[in-house]
Amino acid sequence: MLVGYARVSTIGQNLTSQIEALKKVGCEKIFQEKKSGTKTYNRPELQNAIDYVREGDTLIVTRLDRCSRNVKDLHQIIETLNTKKVNFKCTEQEIDTSTSSGRLMIGLLSIVSAFETDLRDERQADGIASAKKRGVKFGHAFKLTDDDVIAIMKLQQSGMFNQDIANKFNIGRSTLLRYVSDFKKKQIL
Repeated sequence: MLVGYARVSTIGQNLTSQIEALKKVGCEKIFQEKKSGTKTYNRPELQNAIDYVREGDTLIVTRLDRCSRNVKDLHQIIETLNTKKVNFKCTEQEIDTSTSSGRLMIGLLSIVSAFETDLRDERQADGIASAKKRGVKFGHAFKLTDDDVIAIMKLQQSGMFNQDIANKFNIGRSTLLRYVSDFKKKQIL
């Protein structure tokens, strides 16, 4: 059986051209959704399509970016389909895992993706090391001054609830309590 999957990212976009293309190649069932394509688990109709296909079926999309935004995600989808003995086909990019050249293309995409990930990680590590040498501090900046904490403690003493105080200072309740605790520790030292 030929099973199609069509996706657009936003409600305002139209699925018509993808559905027509999938019907043209013979898809008997088409799963469709209007969802962002960043993560597989955020696309329930893609999951339904993968669950639906059986051994010997082919899952068809018009373009790779309709089922996956990155090669790692695509590779996981292909692995799941391979385990089920289901082929994968992309009509516009001529990828078909039922052929040796299609399997080669998927393999090459996986290798390129791994290489790009390694390069990105190396560049990020180099950038962080360079920034640290220049004195750049990482992490959250302090939100409250000592004067703010003294004002908070006065409000606590007046009977105001911690959540109300936190809301007033635009911070979380646990952050407020941590600042007060750290301030008290500094005063003891």
